[in-house]
Amino acid sequence: MAAVGLTWAEAKARCPADIFPACHNANDSVSISGPVESIRKFVEELKAEGIFAKEVKSSGMAFHSKYIAEAGPVLRVALEEIIPNPKPRSERWISTSIPEESWSTALAKHSSAAYHVNNLLSPVLFQEALNKVPENALVIEIAPHALLQAILKRSLSSKTVNVGLMNRSSPDNATFVLTSLGKIYAAGLNPLIGNLYPRVEFPVPLGTPMLSPLVKWDHSISWDVAKFGQGGSRSGESVIDVNLSSEAEAYLAGHTLDGRILFPATGYMFLVWKTLAKLRGTTYDQLPVVFENVSFQRATILQKDGGAKFLINILEGSGEFEVHEGGSVAVSGFVRVPETLEKEFLPLSPLQIPESPKFKPLDTPDVYKELRLRGYDYYGLFRGIKTVDNEGAWGKLAWDDNWVSFLDTMLQFTILSQPNRGLYLPTRLQQASIDPKAFTDFITNNSQVGTDGKS
Repeated sequence: MAAVGLTWAEAKARCPADIFPACHNANDSVSISGPVESIRKFVEELKAEGIFAKEVKSSGMAFHSKYIAEAGPVLRVALEEIIPNPKPRSERWISTSIPEESWSTALAKHSSAAYHVNNLLSPVLFQEALNKVPENALVIEIAPHALLQAILKRSLSSKTVNVGLMNRSSPDNATFVLTSLGKIYAAGLNPLIGNLYPRVEFPVPLGTPMLSPLVKWDHSISWDVAKFGQGGSRSGESVIDVNLSSEAEAYLAGHTLDGRILFPATGYMFLVWKTLAKLRGTTYDQLPVVFENVSFQRATILQKDGGAKFLINILEGSGEFEVHEGGSVAVSGFVRVPETLEKEFLPLSPLQIPESPKFKPLDTPDVYKELRLRGYDYYGLFRGIKTVDNEGAWGKLAWDDNWVSFLDTMLQFTILSQPNRGLYLPTRLQQASIDPKAFTDFITNNSQVGTDGKS
């Protein structure tokens, strides 16, 4: 089997005669099944075209295809002993092995041996099933390994909470599953934790020990009472003053929209990043992070002769954070340090910049003349786009050793891709993965210094 970055229709059209689309994982992700050599050859062809393709370890089995048809009768005999009396499927049971137009058939109406055999042999219509999931759902993945978390995050609404119960990489899956149950509780459900333990028969014997001696305080972290304006802060909390009169922060005046200096959306993320690094006893340029479901609830206006005070609060257990300013929440979301950052990045194809673009690319003066017409009066470090395609499909950015302006410059591509000249502000960010050490290595090995001295 292999995972390929094609749509379901493209996979059906492009797969050789002996290879079959097996799993419709997402809009642009399909698993295919076929003979080993044919799969390897097709994977190499797709890679040569710049299309994501990777062989999947399936123990040499081409699941969900005709190649395991011989297993069907054997499995059915075994299942008929386990399921002698098939039960009707619930209305809430969304089938991924039978197309929706066939849900009224006898096969689809019962949890029977025949249904589960069909489930093994037929293609998996996972994306079609995900379309039935409400945007504010709690999705629990019950499996030996939470393999589908990346696909769930990409395919479902940013308001959805995704929880995997097991992880094969975890050294202690007992703790992992209990942590997952805690996330389910935090999301608003009430798992019956008592069912995990033997039933207690009352009254208990006289010799049963008391629980109180088993409860001990964890003094590994000092928790102080916050004293605003006096430098005091709690673990997981940081108070940061931003003042344009400071030489280090004067560059923020360049983020001017509609005549007002607004604190950048990426600036909030940077403050959270620095706070998390401080909690981990390191610096932000050494700490990879993943932001998820970030909600920008309101803007902060900066004064040229004044500043703003930001309170950053991070709950280390869940990674949930809030940035307060002026007595209310400005930004909220989740931040975490990934176990393996490579798994967080989307399987995107390499960017192809045409040698002869359809339209002449815009240079820096043209870009910011266009943005000024829309109400964006950027200057200084925030004029970081060196060249860009007219439709905002590709471009080149300047790196000035400043993460706030660099990330904000990325967001400017979204503005350029808008067909009308309106003034837009970011309100939600689904996910952002940042690896500062890998980025620094890339810049060091690939820097190109221009006439203005910027790389």
